[in-house]
Amino acid sequence: MSVKDSDTRSCCFCDPIIERRTLLVCGLALTLPSLDTLPARADAPDPRAVRPQPGDLLVFTSGDRREQIIRPDDLTIGAPPTLAFPMDPASRSVRDGSRINMIVLIRVDSNEIAEADRGRAADGIVAFSAICTHYGCPVTGLDQTAKNLACKCHGSIFDPRNNAEVVGGPAPRRLAALPLKLEKDELKVAGGFSGAVGQQR
Repeated sequence: MSVKDSDTRSCCFCDPIIERRTLLVCGLALTLPSLDTLPARADAPDPRAVRPQPGDLLVFTSGDRREQIIRPDDLTIGAPPTLAFPMDPASRSVRDGSRINMIVLIRVDSNEIAEADRGRAADGIVAFSAICTHYGCPVTGLDQTAKNLACKCHGSIFDPRNNAEVVGGPAPRRLAALPLKLEKDELKVAGGFSGAVGQQR
């Protein structure tokens, strides 16, 4: 349970005067997973919560270029990773309705990518779920020594050249990979995540 979930769900019990209905609602909330841990289905009514789809473009999640399309030239070898959300190219709807759609992009030397993983890369650019498999924090850091992806919450480190294999810290498994392709100088999603996303209970 995240700190946010803990703060929200325990507040009901702090007030000495609790209606029975409130107590029941809070008890139910404690037994249900948060919305962010539920899988976003391809047939979900909210298009913003649909998982990345083949052909989706990728856009920046924040900053001055928020929701602008990420181009291959925006990513350079040795630069910190970039967080992205997928975007439906037809409707231009950004799929940011669920945090499990957050993607981490990083560019590495193509020759250093494991041979079995080169089919998922696009000109040295690799993509993975940005949700750490330890406690679900976003993976936003770069380990400067080996240029690996790093989670700043508890120090898990993932090797982007070897399918985000865990090379340090408490994460129990690698990040789910997201295959990419280049079309007319546009970076696009080429398929779904290679495995389960984020922390598994």
